[in-house]
Amino acid sequence: MTRRIPRLEVIEAFIEAARAPSFRIAAERCALSPAAFSRRIQAFRQFVGREVFDRAPGGMRLTEAGQECLDALEPIYRAMTRAALELGARRVAEKVTLSCPHSLAVAWLFPRLDRLREAHPSLDVAIHTERTAEAVRAGDADLGVCAQSVDAEGLHTEHLLDIHIEPMAAPEVARSFCGDLRGQRLFAPIHAPDIWSWWAGAVGVDWRPERDAQTFDMAYALYEAAASGWGLAPGMSATVAGHLKSGRLVSLGLPSAQYPAGYRLVGRASRMRTPAVATMWRWLADEGRSERRARAAALAGA
Repeated sequence: MTRRIPRLEVIEAFIEAARAPSFRIAAERCALSPAAFSRRIQAFRQFVGREVFDRAPGGMRLTEAGQECLDALEPIYRAMTRAALELGARRVAEKVTLSCPHSLAVAWLFPRLDRLREAHPSLDVAIHTERTAEAVRAGDADLGVCAQSVDAEGLHTEHLLDIHIEPMAAPEVARSFCGDLRGQRLFAPIHAPDIWSWWAGAVGVDWRPERDAQTFDMAYALYEAAASGWGLAPGMSATVAGHLKSGRLVSLGLPSAQYPAGYRLVGRASRMRTPAVATMWRWLADEGRSERRARAAALAGA
């Protein structure tokens, strides 16, 4: 009949007993009661068939047979322990593909990715730049961020970010601005060409643009044009923060207004059941809530 070797925890108890100052400390290292630890040592002795410890005035000491067992087993046990710890440390990357508008990815998401890596180091996030929810709907992206106005029928959704609009310009333009928008060259996102008329109505300014605003497909390009001093930008809170922080754009001191549409998270229910996708969703939702709270606190303190 095949002889079975002792369980690994029995071998562990023997090695800890051999190396610890006392059985009591060895039992503590193994998170065992003295009685349970003693049973494991007894099981090891029965397997060897010889005494492995002798009682001495200072406590228990290894016998010759016990030393032979320690010399043979300890290197293998320590190697197995190191290998197990290394395997546990090698977290398998969990890839999540996120669909997100280019300007929001650059201005809002990328600056936060260090926090994501710190909180969830096993997540590997790939960015698919797209304004619509079609990549999510087609299965090319696990989840997405898109404007509130984008068709998300049949998808799971959650509000992510508000958008506050405030007139902005390059510092040199702002220094010469006297508060009169008449005659100014205006920029607007292509999906909201009438944003200046909306802003004027929202803040109660008796003014309407004399001509159509020059439109841009990406908010980032719009801000770059304004930062170069070519015209005025409707600074959108979710995407303009980087330009404000660098000082390349500054507020013109005119009122801000919350735009009726913001950004929302979208995803397919089947993908949401995947742990990595659910984790990414929760992290994004938490970041959005933090952003909204910070905005509310800033407005309350103004």
